[in-house]
Amino acid sequence: MRLRNGEHGYGVVTKTLHWLTVLVLAGQLVVGYTMATERDGPDVDCDPPGERSSGGDTSDAEEERLDRMEERCEADVDRVEEEYDDLVGAAWDGLWSGGLADGGLGLAEAHVLLGLLVLALGVARVLWRRTTPLPPWDPRLTTRDQRIVHATEVALLALLFAIPLSGLLLVVGADDLVAVHVATHVAFFVALAAHLSMVLGRRLLPRMLPWGGPPRVSGR
Repeated sequence: MRLRNGEHGYGVVTKTLHWLTVLVLAGQLVVGYTMATERDGPDVDCDPPGERSSGGDTSDAEEERLDRMEERCEADVDRVEEEYDDLVGAAWDGLWSGGLADGGLGLAEAHVLLGLLVLALGVARVLWRRTTPLPPWDPRLTTRDQRIVHATEVALLALLFAIPLSGLLLVVGADDLVAVHVATHVAFFVALAAHLSMVLGRRLLPRMLPWGGPPRVSGR
């Protein structure tokens, strides 16, 4: 197999970067959603059961008791949220203070490390694409198909930067970017669905497999 892209299709380097990106992104998403499941748990309603049913007819003593129950519940929720913030805030320290060396890498540290790997792969793919031409379009693709494939590829490549960067900014305390981080995930799954629909629907997957595609397919 040839290292660079050409008339034969994709080269070894492009295919390797592609599948490394798939593996690292899959790991990143699994770790990220595992973290979310572990920390979120069920939503907590701190309103005492008797407060809603009282209709304002409770005594002053009963209202004070219900208020104290609500305050204790809210304090517990705040404490749990602060503990998680401390955990995520320490993720950077965990990477450089022996977490990797002693095998004590936790989910938060792994999430940060995988995010950095996604960024590195994004940079490598952009640099490699600038040094080698894309192979010709697969002859089975119409002009409309080519536009869809190109748009989804550009979107997925851009999201290789947007997803980890917004996540890393959250780690360092930019909590107002939560909505942005969530939006990048939604955009990723939309672009991925469109990309897979075209690749599988037009049977283009063999062109990116390590052993190459059928001889009649030039690929892109």
